[in-house]
This record gives sequence, C-alpha cells and structure tokens, in this order.
Amino acid sequence: MTDAVISATSVLCAAGFGAAQVWSSVRSRVSRIRNSSVMNHRFETIPMGLVPEEALDAYDADLDALDWPARARRMLRLAMPPLRELAPAFGDTPVVLYLGLPELTPEESPWLDKFSEQLCARAGLKFDEAASQIFPLGRAAVLVALESALEAMSADSSRPILVGGVDTFLDLRLLARLGAEGRVLGPRVMEGFIPGEGAAFLILRAAPAAGDSRATTVTLQGAASVSDPGHRYGTEPSRGQGLSDAIEALRHSLDPHGKPIATTFAGMNGESFDAKSWGVAQVRHREFLVPGMPLEHPADCFGDAGAAAGAILVALSAVALSKGHRAAPVLVWAASDRELRACAVITGPSV
Repeated sequence: MTDAVISATSVLCAAGFGAAQVWSSVRSRVSRIRNSSVMNHRFETIPMGLVPEEALDAYDADLDALDWPARARRMLRLAMPPLRELAPAFGDTPVVLYLGLPELTPEESPWLDKFSEQLCARAGLKFDEAASQIFPLGRAAVLVALESALEAMSADSSRPILVGGVDTFLDLRLLARLGAEGRVLGPRVMEGFIPGEGAAFLILRAAPAAGDSRATTVTLQGAASVSDPGHRYGTEPSRGQGLSDAIEALRHSLDPHGKPIATTFAGMNGESFDAKSWGVAQVRHREFLVPGMPLEHPADCFGDAGAAAGAILVALSAVALSKGHRAAPVLVWAASDRELRACAVITGPSV
C-alpha cells in the first residue's frame, strides 16, 4: 500500500469553517455546544453542536425538488461550503469522490446512491461516477474510505482522490430513537453524547519520491479497518477488542522500525463504549504509543459529527502537524455504532 499526501483540507462544523479555525477552537478547548431548539420527551432542551444557519449553503427550490428527507437536504447544505473551497483544485477534471455517509442502507434511504452526484453538481464539479464510491458506515466511514483510497492509488497514482464525510444529528426521528436508548446527554443521562454535525474533505495525491523537497508535507501513511461483532447493537459480548484489532492490522502495513505514535486524535464522543475500546487498545499496543502522549478528542468542543468525524479528525491532525502544534506520527481512530472500527497514521513536520 502506497503513501499519499494530504494536499488540502476543508472543514465545517460548529467550531468554525476551515481546519485552521476549528483546530484553534479545539486547541484552546473552546466549546461551541449550545442548547438547541429541539426538546426531548421530557420537554428538556437538547444541547447540540450545530452549524449556524448563515454558514450553511443557501436553501433553494432545487432542494425541495429532490424530495429527499430533511436530514439529507441539510447534509447537502453542510457539505457545500467546504467542497466549494476545494473545487478550484480540480478545474475541469472529473472528480473521484470517496464519501463517508451515515449508517444507512440504500433500501431504507435510496437518496444515498445519488448524494455524491448531487453534491458535485451543486459545486460545479464534473463527477466521475464510475470511479467514485460511497461509504455509508457512520463514524468510521472516512477512515475506511482512506483505506480504499490508498489501495486505489497503489494501482493508479496519476489521479488525486477527494475523500470526505458529511452527517447531521439534527433529525427528530433519529434524536427520538437515540433518546429512547438513553444515549443523548442531558440532565438524566450522564453517559450520553452531544449530537453534532459537520462536513470535511481532503485531497489525496501521490506521495513525492524520496529526497523530494515536498517530503515535509503531511502524509497519510496507512489506514486499516476491521469488523467487531461485539458492537453496540450486536449479539456478541462487547470485549472492546475491535479497535485493538484495527490498530494491529494497521501496524502490519507500517515500517516496523518506524517511530511510535506521538499524538492521538480519537473519535471518542463521551460514551464509555468507545472509551473502553481505547483502554483495551492502549494496553495491547503500549509499545506502539509514546507514554504520556497528547490525546485529542475534539467532540467535546463541537459534538459528535457522525460520518464526518473521521475526515474532521484527519484534517485537524494535518493542521496540528503543519503548524508544529503536535508531534508526529499521529494516530487517528473512529468507531461506528455498528461493526466498523478504523484507524490511520498521519506523518509530517514534527515538533
């Protein structure tokens, strides 16, 4: 599997627009969580990390014409600002898009198959449908997409790949279901998560040759994913081993004599389920991790961004490395509600 340069990033979430702005908020521990207009079944307001309406793409008649659910239409509006920021890099070249989306099936959500096409059309981009893929896999989606993108670039590195994710929890039916499961943080739920939303995109290009002056750029060194039968909705006991297995698979693809992980950007959202997985992984891979390394968990600043989480974490790690705020290499990981656990290693300029 080849390396790939992360040549550009763009992020939109409650913490701001642009990876640099979001990282500034996260690094300063500035919370953008606010009480929303949505109430739970006890008529208590639900705290959420929502993007201000004025920061979204404008609502127009074309969105109504799609006859898509409100969640899908909001996701389009979330994705447009960061996608438009990166669009000039492609010009008239058809875009290969690997897109992470919520854990839904085409049967229950037929709009999934048309989402990427609509996204590119609204951004004025030519869309290479045959080479593009969607990954409706939740939080781990983008890291799985990165794994697939590296495999594709190993076969043909001549074309850049646009990898991204978008999601929102601002959906009344979804919030009602999560509330009934006791998962949404509130006065009576101490171990829940704060629903959020966001979109983020990265441009992957072929890594420079050894000795090239561009070798100081931020590079995706590897990615791996596994299925964990002991997931939140599974029938197997939860042993917290899925993330550990994903890291093990990742290590097999890396240089065994490489540096240990100096920073981690984690997909933890405040629930103990994923914290348990990280605890198991730390114990099993302690020789792979620098003792006392920084552990970043940005969801406490802007909420759980769902399928956008992986892309946001990678974009923030790229900015942190390029600015010299964190040491390389960086481990990024995320876990979906269901089977998927995924991780990636990012390298670059280090403090």
